Amino acid sequence: MVIQKLVVHLIEKQADSGQSHLSLSHDAIPAYETLETFLDALNKAYNSKPSKVFGSFIEAEPVRPGDIGTGSESIETKVKPVSSLNVLLGTYLEKKIDFIDYSHKAMTLLKHYIDQASKATGGYMIFVHYTLFGSDFMLIAMLNNVPGIAVNSKLEINNIDYLDISKLHLAARIDLTQWHEEADSGRYISMIRAKESHKLSEYFRKFIGSDETIDSRQETSELFTAVKQFCDNKVEGEDNKLQFKQKAAEYCIDQADKGQNVVLKNFSNYVAEGAVDDFMNYVNSEQFELAGEISPNKSVIRRFNKLSGRNAQVSITINEEALGDTVIFDAEKETLIISDLPAALKAQLLNQS
Repeated sequence: MVIQKLVVHLIEKQADSGQSHLSLSHDAIPAYETLETFLDALNKAYNSKPSKVFGSFIEAEPVRPGDIGTGSESIETKVKPVSSLNVLLGTYLEKKIDFIDYSHKAMTLLKHYIDQASKATGGYMIFVHYTLFGSDFMLIAMLNNVPGIAVNSKLEINNIDYLDISKLHLAARIDLTQWHEEADSGRYISMIRAKESHKLSEYFRKFIGSDETIDSRQETSELFTAVKQFCDNKVEGEDNKLQFKQKAAEYCIDQADKGQNVVLKNFSNYVAEGAVDDFMNYVNSEQFELAGEISPNKSVIRRFNKLSGRNAQVSITINEEALGDTVIFDAEKETLIISDLPAALKAQLLNQS
């Protein structure tokens, strides 16, 4: 990963208040080891979020925000419309404005939308242009400081504030290379979808200026439905079916960890081996609605090879590969026989006996 440019700004706002306050940095942060470690952690946190939506820029008119407070100065913008993010980003990429100017205008745009969200509270805004696996990306994320405790070089315990990457809820990543080369793909923008704060994050989606044409959960479910049905109908032997499913899950988890899409052709080459054409024809049939590539959702993948159910007294989850081995199902008696119990469960059962 190569950091091209990175800057941090601050937008402060009290909940139920209509006015936010900007504190803007005027210089990009030079790349150094700690910064690279931070970006690597931020990127991993973003990739690990299971619920993302994908889309593309929509046409948007310039906005006319009111007075912008930026610490020691106030910028009058009532007569200076601010362009949408895609226009600002395009202008930066065309080198008509520099990175800092682009980020300042983007913060002005963000202020316009956050001021309309009564419950929003703001935070530190990270703008980073970086290169990974030969593609350029723009990651825009909001983080907040949290209090912590650390031991200093004198072995003294001190209070500190640190950016809480684990609580990353508002972020978008734009694949600049794909936007330039495959603008019609409809998926070069990804955004985190936080279930508990969807209404709060609506202002962030408006700021990014993206539609939500693709849901990673839905398209991952569609792919693994196709995998299951292909195994049931086309793959002979229980061991071969299980291996096919395991390879499918393994490949998609690996791509998700890298933050990369699953290209169906590459996926087929990995999981189907000698039956690539058969599998591709099957998933491209009319019964499935799959694009040439999908964005893998890890929570869907992890449930794929599992059988689960619950009632008022029992909750059970079983890996499919355990059936017939450590888990025996008697269909006539409707009973399960489980051997090789988990150590923790076994210990609890012994304590109850």
